[in-house]
Amino acid sequence: NIVLPILFRNKREPSFPITIFRIMQFKDMTLLITLIITFLAVTTSFAPNNHAISSSNTALQMGLLDGLFKSSKQASCLHILVDGPKANDQLLDMKIDIYKKAVGMFGDVSEGVDPAKLVSAFSQKAKSKSICPSKKDGGSLGTFGEGEMAKEFDRVAFKEQVGVIHGPVETEFGSHLILITNRE
Repeated sequence: NIVLPILFRNKREPSFPITIFRIMQFKDMTLLITLIITFLAVTTSFAPNNHAISSSNTALQMGLLDGLFKSSKQASCLHILVDGPKANDQLLDMKIDIYKKAVGMFGDVSEGVDPAKLVSAFSQKAKSKSICPSKKDGGSLGTFGEGEMAKEFDRVAFKEQVGVIHGPVETEFGSHLILITNRE
């Protein structure tokens, strides 16, 4: 039976152990994770031979617990970043221009927009107009997890419709047009 001491009388010794069997009975995994992290933090902070611990990495420092708190949601986006006093006006003009290219000169909007043409037109515009280093990749930010981008950007990437140009969206970096290409 593996023993995991979690609750403490004082900061140096556990008052009782919680076995793996008892851990499996937890209904609230958030509480369980919080207790485990508290245990790890307290035991490394108050270990009798603290200098030995400081020379080796803890589970927190090694990133072993990173996946516990991150969302499993993933999104892939293209974006165009513009800065300045007329950024939003510039982005609205770009948005119209991109949709015009995606539909074609005599295209029928009622039929919808060809996704490949939309991505191509968006990428071309990002390469020529964006101030973000991602412009060399057509504005592609690749795939990222929820919480990894500025909160305004994140809200759009994980809550709004896929395959539609969103924006202007203002963040601390400037104003963005965002095209969500995939979300899982």
